[in-house]
Amino acid sequence: MAKKIKILLISSATILTLIIAYIIWQILFLRIPVVNVNDINLDTITIEAGDNHSFAIQVDGSLWAWGSNEYGQLGDGTTEDRHDPVRIMDGVLAVSTGLSHTMAITTNGTLWGWGHNRSSQLGDGLMSHRHAPVRILNGIVDVCAGVQHTAVIKTDGSLWGWGDNSLGQLGDYITARQWDPISIMDNVSILQTGSFQTMAIKTDGSLWALGRNWFGELGDGTGVDRHYPVWVMDDVVYISTGGTHTMAIKSDGSLWGWGGANILPHSVNNGQIGDGERVPRRSPVWVMDNVIYVSAGGEHTMAITTDGTLWGWGSNSFGQLGLGGRGARNPTPRRIMDDVVAVSAGSSHTIAIRTDGSIWAWGRNSNGQLGDGTTTDRSRPVNITNNIIVSSETQ
Repeated sequence: MAKKIKILLISSATILTLIIAYIIWQILFLRIPVVNVNDINLDTITIEAGDNHSFAIQVDGSLWAWGSNEYGQLGDGTTEDRHDPVRIMDGVLAVSTGLSHTMAITTNGTLWGWGHNRSSQLGDGLMSHRHAPVRILNGIVDVCAGVQHTAVIKTDGSLWGWGDNSLGQLGDYITARQWDPISIMDNVSILQTGSFQTMAIKTDGSLWALGRNWFGELGDGTGVDRHYPVWVMDDVVYISTGGTHTMAIKSDGSLWGWGGANILPHSVNNGQIGDGERVPRRSPVWVMDNVIYVSAGGEHTMAITTDGTLWGWGSNSFGQLGLGGRGARNPTPRRIMDDVVAVSAGSSHTIAIRTDGSIWAWGRNSNGQLGDGTTTDRSRPVNITNNIIVSSETQ
């Protein structure tokens, strides 16, 4: 029997109020840089770099997408790659993109999903790909999309997940695919999903992990997959997961990292942990201090320090560090640019927002994921602000 869906109409002023409240929540709980709002152009407030595609949320709550679209992961109703931003939906507060699927939360707490769905990672109870947003759940405050699984935090702080569970990333003590949401744990404040792992910070600041652990990416000191949540460390305020590595910020601003390897087990890595070495770490190791935000990409990492400086390290095979040139690995943090308020590291590309509101992108661009209207890789940051603003004015 079909259910009646109650539609909540929200004015643009209310949307702006909710977005500002969401920003304040990010500042207080995710330690995003605190800057003078008079120095920031709020045209774009959120960026998300995925595998070969990207998203941006503007201040009016509109969601924009560009890049690879083979499975409809952009959500524009097609499977055509987009080299320039296209408008997807309105009233959006948060977005998270996995390998080929995307999840978004709207201002009324509704969760939407689209893209690849062969492992039921969208949570709609089906296995068919979706080329446009479909409603999944209500009462959601946070969402993260992994390679083929999805996890959410509900309004009561409970953590739920669905989709691929082959490596125990959903934490139900078995490895069967989950078509519908299952409960993982309670009292969760911050969530991150990696390729095949799930990380959660509880309200007491303790970090818990589950799923694949081939390269020590769970940080529990072993290489054993975990089909249930295991404790990693305490006093954590933010977490970011990459392809095979994990980065965490503690309350004192120190940055810690672990995991990290190439495709072959026991091989050297690209220095994505940032501790100066190129070997996987099964337990957290210190990287640097005074960090207020971190984003772990496929095999590179970006971090913002208290003075607004953006630092990067790890693989630079496509110029994703933004240093000019490509190929050289950097196992220690390198200064990239100043006056940065947000950054997102994708599989092999990076997007950042500066205090003046300008948006910059660099790295791999095979599918137009940089949003500069081309498919040319960029080894140095390019300003794509006008591409997004022009698109919003013409659509």
